[in-house]
Amino acid sequence: MIEQQKIFANDLNHHLRIAGTNGVAMILLHGWPETSYTWRHVMDALEGDYRMIAPDLRGIGDTSKPDGPHDKATVASDIWAIMDARGIEKAILVGHDIGARVAMRMTLDDPDRVASLIVLNGRYPPLGSLRTSEAGQARERWYFFFHQHPDLVEALVSKDVRTYYQHFLDRWSHPSFSFEEADITEYVRAYSQPGAIRGACAHYQAALNEDETQWAADVGKRITTPTLVIWGEDDPCSPPYYTDGYQRVFTDVTFRFVARCGHFPQEELPAKTIAAMREFLAGEGRQ
Repeated sequence: MIEQQKIFANDLNHHLRIAGTNGVAMILLHGWPETSYTWRHVMDALEGDYRMIAPDLRGIGDTSKPDGPHDKATVASDIWAIMDARGIEKAILVGHDIGARVAMRMTLDDPDRVASLIVLNGRYPPLGSLRTSEAGQARERWYFFFHQHPDLVEALVSKDVRTYYQHFLDRWSHPSFSFEEADITEYVRAYSQPGAIRGACAHYQAALNEDETQWAADVGKRITTPTLVIWGEDDPCSPPYYTDGYQRVFTDVTFRFVARCGHFPQEELPAKTIAAMREFLAGEGRQ
């Protein structure tokens, strides 16, 4: 059973979804336009085997929404603080989208605390910056630039939060999949919280500023932690070719490309996603 809790760490109140009490700790980090709610299927399936914690990232959902930085190193420090508060020295990191980049940041900065890494549709930034994206992807990622102007985004999006967020949920998922009404309602509720729209913008502002500097310093580094990359083959936001070059960075990496799946493998095809995770964690990814 998934429980919801609050914990104060790194000077923020973090909203957590918790499941399982046995086994290795697993930290699940969501992307945008989602929250920790995105991991419900994974947590339900694996709660008997792992001690799972899924936080809402800073600025999003029911976690505090500070005015301060939202770069990946700062968000990573939140997750380390949550782990410390829960007495977790080492964990499996699972990250989707923005959460994947936070998990990568953590793995680069302190690999001894990462048992294994699972990435879902999350590009490794040093392999290609948004600043150098081809025209087609720049058009697809217009929101990245829109989010650089939080006053404008908040003024416009707050008038109809549902239409804005449902656009991305529908656009980025496979045409054969539709989010349930209850799921859309939960995401709209989360992003309707005071400060949540600006909080999301802050993550994208950091991506073109502080994060760029951090990732530039990582060029040439290698990730030796056992890594599984799960990728929806029909993701218009992050196409599969975004994994090109992963072998140059990840020295122990396994790929699982999921057919008829868009940007949200954990939501669109949870059974296949969970099966890939189980197989990996039973083999190369076990610690």
